[in-house]
Amino acid sequence: MKRKHLLLIAMLLPIFLHAKHYQISNSKTGFDAPDGFKPMSPEMIRIKYPKGNAPDFVLTNDSTETTIAYGIRAKKLPQEEMEITAKAFEKGYSRVVAGFELKSNKIVTISGQKWIQMEFVSNTIDSKVYNIFLVTGYKDQMLVINLNSTFKEFPKYEKELRKFIGSIVLKG
Repeated sequence: MKRKHLLLIAMLLPIFLHAKHYQISNSKTGFDAPDGFKPMSPEMIRIKYPKGNAPDFVLTNDSTETTIAYGIRAKKLPQEEMEITAKAFEKGYSRVVAGFELKSNKIVTISGQKWIQMEFVSNTIDSKVYNIFLVTGYKDQMLVINLNSTFKEFPKYEKELRKFIGSIVLKG
């Protein structure tokens, strides 16, 4: 009897431990959030993005020092323009992002589609932040995802953030 209960628990445990799946703008496109991440409140989004450049959606951990944000922008990004767009983002960010320090800027394939993956360090008022910036074309628009974490938390969450990238699924 005990053996059956243990087997049942072992079979069901992965279901309960599985990360929560989020869909982008009521589509079949989505991703799995790391365990413990939840939507950031609208009040906190206004505080974190005071210049009015808030993403469409933000997930955060309890400390709010590690976030996953995405937005869909009304700008077309054809797959054949990824290289030139990656260079343009790098040049633009180097001019406007405080403490910009490029770590890498490359084209990767996620869910069968080309993405720009630019990793860089930036400064906030009181800390350094590691950013993983992802961009691709999506339904004649541009899908932008930014994963960021303070230097203090990045070592703890890096593996989960990189796993998140592999969970992105584009459909439609």
